[in-house]
Amino acid sequence: MKQNTIAMSLLRAATAVAAADHIFYPNTTGPFRVGYKDLELIDYSRNDIYAPIPQPRDLMSTLFYPISDTQETCTINPLLTPILEAYLDVLLSTPPGTFKQFALPSCANAPIARPDLPLVLFSHGFKGSRLLYAGFLQEFASWGFNVLAVDHPYDAAVVEYPDGRFVLNTLSDSEPGAVEEALHVRVEDVMFALNSMDNSTITSQIPGLSDFGSGKGLQTGRVGIMGHSFGGSTTFQATVNDTRFSAGTSFDGPFWGFANQTGTDASIMSMTALQPSSEDWMVGWAETWPLLRSFKRWFDVAGTLHLSFDDFPLLADLLGANINDVVGNVTGSRMIQIQSSFTTNFFNQFLKNITSDSPDNGQWPEVSLVMS
Repeated sequence: MKQNTIAMSLLRAATAVAAADHIFYPNTTGPFRVGYKDLELIDYSRNDIYAPIPQPRDLMSTLFYPISDTQETCTINPLLTPILEAYLDVLLSTPPGTFKQFALPSCANAPIARPDLPLVLFSHGFKGSRLLYAGFLQEFASWGFNVLAVDHPYDAAVVEYPDGRFVLNTLSDSEPGAVEEALHVRVEDVMFALNSMDNSTITSQIPGLSDFGSGKGLQTGRVGIMGHSFGGSTTFQATVNDTRFSAGTSFDGPFWGFANQTGTDASIMSMTALQPSSEDWMVGWAETWPLLRSFKRWFDVAGTLHLSFDDFPLLADLLGANINDVVGNVTGSRMIQIQSSFTTNFFNQFLKNITSDSPDNGQWPEVSLVMS
């Protein structure tokens, strides 16, 4: 990340809005209102190989979901957790408290309305956070999906727990074997997160779910998965390791892991930056493509860079900052609409059996089909 460029631009913009109580993300545009709930998922069957002392692997996640149109109360909370807020202020040299102001229009801890809708998991990029994709995730949920976004501790920038504990990123992607090991851990994380959605101890914490009666839960038998960057790699490998992941979407993620040798039977959509982070990624995409044995589509998006697919373009828009040389020329709101339109169409087809044409290229001129 070109931190100096981001810092100078965001510093000027953040100073201008420092007096605001909240800086709201855009309203969702789908047919459903959206709620969200943070869930801690502890895997007692698996020691965390990255923890400094022996302890179970402990994940934080956020479930985004449709809520009732008649929901009367809507709790608005700051989006980012305290240490992540402070981390971003330091990283980007913005005035203290700048990132505390950001909030979703979605309703924290509101009752879930449609557990019968498909479940899709999300995996963040290396040194990222599940919370730095919330703009896209709430929009996607508004089109009729339950979306579970998972943090990967010691890989994420920071993960914070309800009791005040936190862990920072300690992983290096340059040590021999580190990427392969981290990918294995990530895939186990998303598989465990999916298992947790069948665990009544966890699902009893989802507001309103018990109102649907005993045995009524989220749809876990046939699910989707998506991710950005290393989360895209996680997505691809997870479809091989666990056939419950029947469809996957990668946002500018390399095809790493043994899946690039075996291929997958899952349906795959890849949406990539027009200027990829590495030529090796492009070679890997092209070489692996023939091994994808089901429906497959590869799109690129003009005017994008690797960081176009997280919330940084939207944060820059909301602060009035120009960091186009880092996040590309497509605005944050436009990127969210592009990502949501294409993923909704894709997962509608493979999780809801709703077949429709690909999104109209006249509406999305930035998007080009590379390969099918």
